[in-house]
Amino acid sequence: MNKFFTLFLSAFSFAGVFAQPIGAPIPGQNTPLENHKTQPEWGYTTKSAGDSCGFYFNNYVGLAKTSSVLQEYMRTGDVINDFYYAGRAQRFSVTQPVEVGGVEFYAYHETAFDSVMVITTLHAYTSSNDSLGPELARDTCYVTHTAFTLVLPNIAVQSYFDTPVTMTDDFVIAMHSTEDLDLVIITNDWNANDGNGESNSFALYLNPAYSTDDGWYSAQGYFGADYDYLMSPYVNYDLYTPFTVLEDSICPDVVNAGCVDYIQLPHYTNHMYNSQYASSSTHIRWLWGDGYQNVDLLNACHTYANPGTFDITLQDTLFRYDFNSPHCIVVVTQPIVALDVPVPTFTFIQDGLTVDFTNTSANYDSLWWDYGDVSTGSDLETPSHSYTSVGVFDVWLHVFNACYEDSTMLQVTTDDVGIKNNEPHFEIYPNPANNYVTISGLTGESQIELMNILGERILYLRTSDSKEMLNLSEFATGTYFIKITHNDDQTTQKLIIRH
Repeated sequence: MNKFFTLFLSAFSFAGVFAQPIGAPIPGQNTPLENHKTQPEWGYTTKSAGDSCGFYFNNYVGLAKTSSVLQEYMRTGDVINDFYYAGRAQRFSVTQPVEVGGVEFYAYHETAFDSVMVITTLHAYTSSNDSLGPELARDTCYVTHTAFTLVLPNIAVQSYFDTPVTMTDDFVIAMHSTEDLDLVIITNDWNANDGNGESNSFALYLNPAYSTDDGWYSAQGYFGADYDYLMSPYVNYDLYTPFTVLEDSICPDVVNAGCVDYIQLPHYTNHMYNSQYASSSTHIRWLWGDGYQNVDLLNACHTYANPGTFDITLQDTLFRYDFNSPHCIVVVTQPIVALDVPVPTFTFIQDGLTVDFTNTSANYDSLWWDYGDVSTGSDLETPSHSYTSVGVFDVWLHVFNACYEDSTMLQVTTDDVGIKNNEPHFEIYPNPANNYVTISGLTGESQIELMNILGERILYLRTSDSKEMLNLSEFATGTYFIKITHNDDQTTQKLIIRH
């Protein structure tokens, strides 16, 4: 190791013309790298809201840390050319689970072959010695490009692992060559301190002539080179968690009653995954569903002026390091209900002293019946109540929701005869009826009454005939009751009118 370390010290002090330091100009290069002191052309385009945000190559180094690009050989070397390094690696931080499925880098070769093989690997990061940990995935790819261009996507090499690996801690992507061929890879500028002091890059010495020196070395820690290799992991991760509507039912006209709470996932504030990490909340928009909005807030409240059901929509954007698809947009919607005033209505059917009530109210969540007598009342939807005496009773129905209360009253008249459940001794047809209904089987003098569902009499006649036809054309479609009274016998039958 002493010899290897001395070589690097010599290289960075430029003491030997044969030495090839990491990041220095490549001897014999037709266009010296010092002339490429400009940012590469990435082919940047804007991503639309409807596009997918799945796996992508996270080019954090290229888009966030590259003021200019340099080139360097990646080869094993030999007993004479003992200054080459066969591999490069780049560390990435993890603040939430990340699937890693491959590696992208920029390279070309200066050989007579069609291609040069490169092995890419994924490793855990070992912080105790600032180095690569266990290998977790591997792939083999081939560099086919034969010339450098500043349009770096034109010399991109993409490698994919058979199965993505989910990382929950920092990881390292690596590449290396097993051959002593002129393979050239791209870095950012160590002269300009493009590494920003993060110390994320590593170099692999793999010279068969000096195998005792083989291993990975930190470019910053061992050799004082503050720069990175333009390597991008192929990553995928969760973009959002659903926001919380603090109360899904609220009262209209109550100031700031509709409140939401949103927690961005950790990558929004991770500088390796979001280029706008320092101001991540300034790309949030709340659409309240009633024509109003708020922006730049993780937590917000809104006043709804009118009742109704509204869709609250959250829009958020992660500005990822992706050449062609930088804008990864979140659009999530949840409903909220601004409660309306309850509308109390009910119907009843009276049979002697017993009355069956049916609640037909709207916009309520609880109710209470007051039967107008000395009884306790009820909170049932369709109660039946038996009165103890004949009379007229004011029945109140009170309905409630979280915001309002309202009530309505109908009078109920009880008698000691009422509607009986005897089998009818007459026939009504057709039933349902349209404009006319026929009643047959009448005996002697009979009284015929037609009542609506509220118990109100809307038609009355006396007859001595055995058959009567009633004209129903002026009555609305609905449910009615025909009550036939003969002497002391009273029978009621339901009639449906359909026009």
